[in-house]
Amino acid sequence: MKILFNVGRLLDATGAPVRENMSVLVEDGRITQIGAQGTIEAAGATVIDEPNKTLMPGLIDLHFHHFLLLLSPIGGAYDVSTSTDELIATKIFKGANAAKVWLQSGVTTVRDAGAGQFLAVAIKEAIRDGYTPGARVIASGPLIAQTGGFRPGSGGHGVEVTGVDEARREARLHLKAGVDVVKIYGASTIGGGGGRLISDPGWTQFTVEEMRAIVEEAHKPKRLTSCHTGSEQSIKNAVLAGVDFIDHATFMDQECIDMLLETNTPIVPTQAIAWSLEKYGVKMGFGAHIARVSGEVSEKSMKCLADAYRQGVRIGAGTDADNPHASLAKECELLVEIGMSNMEAVLAATKSAAEILRLDRDIGTVEVGKLADLILLDKDPAQDIRNLTTVSRIFQSGKEVVLPLYDLTSFYEKVN
Repeated sequence: MKILFNVGRLLDATGAPVRENMSVLVEDGRITQIGAQGTIEAAGATVIDEPNKTLMPGLIDLHFHHFLLLLSPIGGAYDVSTSTDELIATKIFKGANAAKVWLQSGVTTVRDAGAGQFLAVAIKEAIRDGYTPGARVIASGPLIAQTGGFRPGSGGHGVEVTGVDEARREARLHLKAGVDVVKIYGASTIGGGGGRLISDPGWTQFTVEEMRAIVEEAHKPKRLTSCHTGSEQSIKNAVLAGVDFIDHATFMDQECIDMLLETNTPIVPTQAIAWSLEKYGVKMGFGAHIARVSGEVSEKSMKCLADAYRQGVRIGAGTDADNPHASLAKECELLVEIGMSNMEAVLAATKSAAEILRLDRDIGTVEVGKLADLILLDKDPAQDIRNLTTVSRIFQSGKEVVLPLYDLTSFYEKVN
């Protein structure tokens, strides 16, 4: 099957400037030619003429949760229940709903950052095999935490271990279950814990030796690792353990930044989640404590992130979305606020994200040989990053996603 795109603007996400009046030929799901309009012979191709739109690669969310809290994606009442009594089938249907929402927002690849019962692996395979629409999933398993690491009520999202041997064994079980990125829980949540154990946001958990055992096991079959961090020490521990990329990186001192630069370890800062919890946390049922702490954390972490960006730390875009307000478009907008150019923020959600996942041979840019994960936007995000909300058509491996799945108009009005 051939498709010839004739578009007003091409943002190829290689770092090159946006080009006008371009054509892109797709054959059997991959990009085979790129050139000025009128220069590509494409006999028998389906022609898509969009003279007023921008063509760019599909977005990549490096930190998404299909199942973690399962808040109502579009309209209706919020559901912040984490009940372990909920049927697996119910969780699957809710997760599939979340997958459709994120796909419609232009995200064609997500790294699901973890859920209990290996549900991320399940939805990865369901989407891959065509049972439900959704972004391509790079799956993590249940979060691996130290004994006592989870706040009461959230233990169903992960597993707790003590010592190097238990950590190593759990990593092996995750690999056997089919995870792509083993997720380590190296610090508490933004709320500092729960029940009778509440401390500073992101207090450090796990030892370097425990984390290193997990990393060693994951790297044997060439799988990746990430680490949920909050405190400066949790970041340092993760870097020392050899973790492939850092989730959140909420608080960073100069030593953290120096270590990240020395090892070329990327971070996925997930500023959108703190922003959303500060603005909408009470409405979503999280309580005033979470909303207040989120605001305090967000202000400090944005300053830390700006320092890291200015010094050259690698940054990829991820939302940590367990609610619809924390969109990838908002995450990119927040990256611009810390000093990135519009184009740099776009690259954080495309080219750089693909490199972090080691998938840059196939996705992340519009180049010959790449999979045709493509989106058409009404406006140009290189001119205004908020234009990432104007997605009108979506293609996965050269096949168009049938839209609309949902009306996202009010969703984006709320986000922006």
